[in-house]
Amino acid sequence: MPAGIGRRAFVKAAGALGLLALLPPRRLEALGASALGPGQDGRFLTAHELDTLRAVTARFVPGPPDDPDPGALEAGVAEAIDLLLAAFTFEPPLIHAGGPFSDRAGATHDDFADFVPLDAHAELGWRIRIEGSLGIPQREFAGPVTGLQDIYRSGLAHLDDRSQQAYGVDFKDAPGPAQDLLLSDQTDGDLQTFVGAALANTLEAMYGPPEYGGNRDLVGWGYTRWPGDLQPRGSTDAEVSTAGPDTGAITGALLDDLQRFLPGLTGQRASRTQFWLGRAGIAQG
Repeated sequence: MPAGIGRRAFVKAAGALGLLALLPPRRLEALGASALGPGQDGRFLTAHELDTLRAVTARFVPGPPDDPDPGALEAGVAEAIDLLLAAFTFEPPLIHAGGPFSDRAGATHDDFADFVPLDAHAELGWRIRIEGSLGIPQREFAGPVTGLQDIYRSGLAHLDDRSQQAYGVDFKDAPGPAQDLLLSDQTDGDLQTFVGAALANTLEAMYGPPEYGGNRDLVGWGYTRWPGDLQPRGSTDAEVSTAGPDTGAITGALLDDLQRFLPGLTGQRASRTQFWLGRAGIAQG
C-alpha cells in the first residue's frame, strides 16, 4: 500500500445499442455488478484501463488474500468510478440518487430508487467536474478545468509508462510492493494528481451508498461494523404516534447545567456570574 495510506486507511453490448441508459438504476446496479469482469470494457474506460484501475483501488483498500476483510475489488469500486465517469451517458445522469431514505431498514418506499434530473446549474457544475471545460466558454468562467475523465485516462496511461520503465510490465501486472512505490512517488506531480482523485473516489465508492455502484453487498459497511441507514423502519403512523416510556427526560443537576450553558432552553439570558464557584470541591479565591 502507498506510504501513509492504511487499510483502515450484456453491459457493453447494451450500451452500444443505447439500451443501458433506459434501465432503472436498481437493474443497472445489478447488471453492472454481475456483467463486468476482467478484460471487459466499462461504460467509459476501456477493458485495459478498467483492469488497471482495479489494481490501483486494490492497493488503496486491499482485500483477500492481503487482508482478511473485503476490499475495493469485492466492493466493485473501479466499476463505480467508471459509472461516474460515464454519468452523462444516462438520462437522468447518474449523479444524484434522490433520498433521503432507502428501504433497507424496512420502509415501504425507497427514495433512492430513481436518479433525479439535475437543474441547469448542477448539470454545468458536474459536467465541468467530470468532462472538464473542453474549451467551452460557458465552462471556463473560472479558467480551464481538467475533468475527471481526462485525469483518469491520462493517469492510468502514465502509470503504465512508469511501470514499463521501472519493471518492464504494465502496472496491473507489477508486484504489489512495486505498485505501492509507484503510487507513492511524491516527485511525480502528474501522477499525484491522478492518485488524489482516484483515492478520493475509491473511498466514496467503498463506503458510500450502494446505489452509486460501489459498496457492493454492503461490504464497506459490514467490515467497519457500521449498520448503515437504520431509519425509517416502516412503522405505521399509529405506531409512531403511540407514546412509549420517556427514557430521555433531563432533570436535576444535568438540566441545571444545560440551562446555564444553553440559556436558549429557558428563553432567558445567560447569567454572567461564575456559577460553578459554588459547587462542592471548587475552591473560591
